[in-house]
Amino acid sequence: MGAWGSGSFENDTALDWAASVGSLDDVREPFERLKETIDASGPGERIYLDADLASELVAAAETIAMLMGRRIPGFPEDLAERLADAGVPDDRLYHKARDAICRLLRNSELAELWEETAKETGINEWHVSITGLIDRLNPDIEFEPWTPAEIEQQSGGPVTPCAFCGLVIENDRLFGMNIHDFSDRRTFERGLFFHLACLNARLHHNHAIADLKFDPANLPDLDGD
Repeated sequence: MGAWGSGSFENDTALDWAASVGSLDDVREPFERLKETIDASGPGERIYLDADLASELVAAAETIAMLMGRRIPGFPEDLAERLADAGVPDDRLYHKARDAICRLLRNSELAELWEETAKETGINEWHVSITGLIDRLNPDIEFEPWTPAEIEQQSGGPVTPCAFCGLVIENDRLFGMNIHDFSDRRTFERGLFFHLACLNARLHHNHAIADLKFDPANLPDLDGD
């Protein structure tokens, strides 16, 4: 790839794909190829995606997020103009997009290339980008936030800034975990708060966390095609 960046359209393959898209059917096409790959695999066979298909799937998923009203800075202006009258993607399509992103995050050449790149800095910026993309593909659903007292009861202490970047965490971006010392039997426990993207930026792609949210009235059914 000539262009190499962590964003959805910051590589040549994604940009070439974007230049070829003229309709919503074109946006669906990478997901159809993914389905053909899955259908052609044997039971239990590990599906490994090459970098080009993975890059097109990311770009297509980002395009679906744009059509859902979640446009990122730097989204190709000409692509947005060509799809101005495409309408809102059907529910099945954004479910397919999230499924595709989860698959390529675990088993793809693109994920492995970024794992190698991250070894130099210790930070995987592609994971930050993918974490944001998954969030943009999540449905808008109402939720009941935790109260500060409930959070403190669960975590054993008040909310602190992000353990990785040191910045204050917005209520709808608050994640936490408890750390245990299992090196000997004198273990201790400590709670940490963080932005999910900050955590994923430090994790191997096999362990990166996909925060998928579901609307109970609109659960995915990807087996009907």
